[in-house]
Amino acid sequence: MQHITVTRQAFINRHFFNLTLFALIFGVIFYDMIDKLGFSYTDELCALFALFLFGYKLVASAAWQFNRAFLITLSVFIFYLVYSFVIRSNTPGAILTDFVIQLKPYLSFFCVYAIRPVFSDSQKKIIRQLIALCSVYVLLVGVAGIVNDDIMEFTFGHQSRLATASSVLAILYLYCSDYTKTDRYLFAVILALGLLSTRSKHYGYFVVCILLVFYMNRPSKMKFSFRNVFFFVAALGLTALVAWNKIYFYFVTGGFGAGRSADDLYARMALYYFSTLVLRDFFPFGSGFASYATYASGESYSSIYGKYNMSSMYGLTKSSHDFIADTYYPALAQFGYAGVILFFFFWIRLLKKAVRMFSKGFIRESVMAIMIVVFFLIECTSDATLTHNRGMFMMMMAGLVFADLKNKDTHESTVSQ
Repeated sequence: MQHITVTRQAFINRHFFNLTLFALIFGVIFYDMIDKLGFSYTDELCALFALFLFGYKLVASAAWQFNRAFLITLSVFIFYLVYSFVIRSNTPGAILTDFVIQLKPYLSFFCVYAIRPVFSDSQKKIIRQLIALCSVYVLLVGVAGIVNDDIMEFTFGHQSRLATASSVLAILYLYCSDYTKTDRYLFAVILALGLLSTRSKHYGYFVVCILLVFYMNRPSKMKFSFRNVFFFVAALGLTALVAWNKIYFYFVTGGFGAGRSADDLYARMALYYFSTLVLRDFFPFGSGFASYATYASGESYSSIYGKYNMSSMYGLTKSSHDFIADTYYPALAQFGYAGVILFFFFWIRLLKKAVRMFSKGFIRESVMAIMIVVFFLIECTSDATLTHNRGMFMMMMAGLVFADLKNKDTHESTVSQ
């Protein structure tokens, strides 16, 4: 029986390794070029394969054990699916499309967390070599993109996607390394490639990650003290400083005109502004799937935009809705105040678990877990990365890291007994 279990896990490990290589190459680095050729379902294929591995492990085990958090999350999404059909938030096709898009990142996280894959040393070496090649590619594109915007447009579609690609490469490299000082410096170099994107949010994320990797190196650093309070205040201040230009543009001058009128709102800030009205008018469960600030709500144009006189705003019109899914936090209005609470509860729960494991001495995994949580909290301010291809890969990484923390915590508890 033990041999059969080991064989099944070896099958999962081998195929998850293949999935990681495929997702990195085609779902992160070359995704946008493939998308221009007319194929935009790479991340959906990866999510389905992760679901297949989860199903394989579930069926192969006699216990049929589900993670309770997974069941709760799935139940919440099914509730909102039924709720959306009941209130007719959009067409059935649009509702189902948005349901799949919104569920996909959480499905990826929980499937990987459940199968608990492990990379061998040789597999980690192959991944590091691939990351080196991809990093050279990102460097060349980043430098060339500064000179010629068409190069950036052809390869990554937008500067922000180069930044998220460097974040993916850096965290994956750190995961496959021994976390030595040299490894951490190489992590910093790979992450620094994203600075070529000139995106302020990546500047802020870079500062946070560097401080975490080089400062948080022993459990005592997580204890409450004047030094630590000063460190975190300084980190927040430095992050705000390097990202201040974009913060000021989006939420001050870019958000409102001189008269602070709703007619002067830019598209992104308009989505933020009107999301508060949607939350108020659709209390407590929101306007439903495919109704607001999501891809599906633009493709099957939601009546919400007409209701709040948004349908004539640049980038939010029925014929040109390029900016409707340009950020994520406003989309939480679809789920109401209840959904907003559940969203932040999920991330705070992960963050608390990472901090607790850090105090137990699991430094590398805990730091990476914190960096992934911070990545999404920052990205969601001005991009819908969570539901995109690179977000799905990062959610897979989150599942991998938290699975490692679970394995180590279980092993430590067993040994102590």
